[in-house]
Amino acid sequence: MPATRPLAAALVLSMLSACGQGVDLRMPWGQPEPPAEEALAASCQGDTAIAAQLDAAINAARQAEGKTLLDSAPLLTRIAQSHACDMAALGRVDVEGSNGSSVVDRARAVGYPTCGVVQLVGRGGGPADAVANWLAREAQRTELLGQTSRQLGSGHAVGADGAVYYSVVLGDSCG
Repeated sequence: MPATRPLAAALVLSMLSACGQGVDLRMPWGQPEPPAEEALAASCQGDTAIAAQLDAAINAARQAEGKTLLDSAPLLTRIAQSHACDMAALGRVDVEGSNGSSVVDRARAVGYPTCGVVQLVGRGGGPADAVANWLAREAQRTELLGQTSRQLGSGHAVGADGAVYYSVVLGDSCG
């Protein structure tokens, strides 16, 4: 065991000296890669009118349940749209991004506070159908009608197969 001490000391000293030289010593698992969804958003244009219909359908469902209406947030819309593009490009519905990122990773990537940020995803039908599907499932219903969210952003994309993909991000700016 004592023979490893000089090796450990040398390693620590080399790491410390590297700090002054601008060497990035972060472990690869320390920070997520920039979300692939951000790159895909530039090549995928959703329909803002359909995203607005999704926002309106969510707020109508919340109003019907006596819940606080949510304000549209551009950063959440950006996250939702880029993720809808990612799902459409892959042809799969999943809250996990193509690079393994979560909605929290994507919120951090665009500078949105991560307290209470959640995501709902779906495929097919119109905006009202997507909301009805979420309301029919207990976990998604709880998220959609939860009182911790104050803001929302919605995204819409069409895949190569013609399927429609929806992504909604709910959050609270922590303010």
